[in-house]
Amino acid sequence: MSSSPQEPRGARPSPRFDASAARAVLSRLLDKGPLDKWPKRRGDLDLLLALACSAFERRRAYREDEVNERIAAWLDRFTAPESLDYVTIRRLMIDARWLLRDSAGAAYRLNPAKEASMPPVASPLDPGAVLIERAQQRDRRKRERDGAES
Repeated sequence: MSSSPQEPRGARPSPRFDASAARAVLSRLLDKGPLDKWPKRRGDLDLLLALACSAFERRRAYREDEVNERIAAWLDRFTAPESLDYVTIRRLMIDARWLLRDSAGAAYRLNPAKEASMPPVASPLDPGAVLIERAQQRDRRKRERDGAES
């Protein structure tokens, strides 16, 4: 497994979610295939944390095992096996206040104060779909290049 990114130093203001900018970042991150390491740019990591919120329903409480299952399933769509782990993503989501945990540590829910920075509930922006698009684009470019060399 890759090493963990640096943890957030404190809460930062949450900008409004921008789907076109997010798609461009995801395209760049997934250009060479499934994500296999933590993004180096802080903004890229922030985007992944915001997108991870799409694995959860707003205003619903979750047990820790449910949080883990949802994050793991979300990561499986666009990361290389054994690369980014759900435990670290969960911890980063809590540290950055995307997820709130009750004092007993038994219930988790999305932070309503950050909703403007989360993708819309019915957002078509899915890292797994972007990964497939990038793979198709790479294949098309390769076929064009191979056809030009013949």
